[in-house]
Amino acid sequence: MEMSRQLTEMTNRIDALEQKLDASQHALHDQIVSGLGTVGGRLDELRHREDTLEASQVSHAAPAPAAPAVAPAAAMQTPSGPHKATETPRHPHAETAPAERPVARPHYTVQAGAPDIAILESPQGQPVRVQPGSMLDGWGAVTAITQSGSSWVVHTEHGTIR
Repeated sequence: MEMSRQLTEMTNRIDALEQKLDASQHALHDQIVSGLGTVGGRLDELRHREDTLEASQVSHAAPAPAAPAVAPAAAMQTPSGPHKATETPRHPHAETAPAERPVARPHYTVQAGAPDIAILESPQGQPVRVQPGSMLDGWGAVTAITQSGSSWVVHTEHGTIR
């Protein structure tokens, strides 16, 4: 009789612990989902800023070739040697500016992270697990994975993935 009572008591305790565990898991799940939504919103904002910066760079890069075209014409109108020498360095510099544009890299997004490990979403929407030393097409080797506030950042040889 005593053992039966103790067994029932233990069963009740186990049931109570399982309920607490389920409640904790649900609360953690809700926090993660809410955090991922926040991160997703931040990523959208960063993508918008990146697009705006790229558009700004394109608009600033477009007038640059036009300026050297005017400069040689001005150099031709004034036959002085020193003036011509001043115009010549501008033209090669304007030509090298487009060559210095960043290379288009595949767009990865950090979905989750922990010290020295991260899950990225590939451009095709597939999850990709990375750690320091992993190679990413267009980005090179992963050098570090760090936390920045509530999000994770993947540092590579050729840039940072957020």
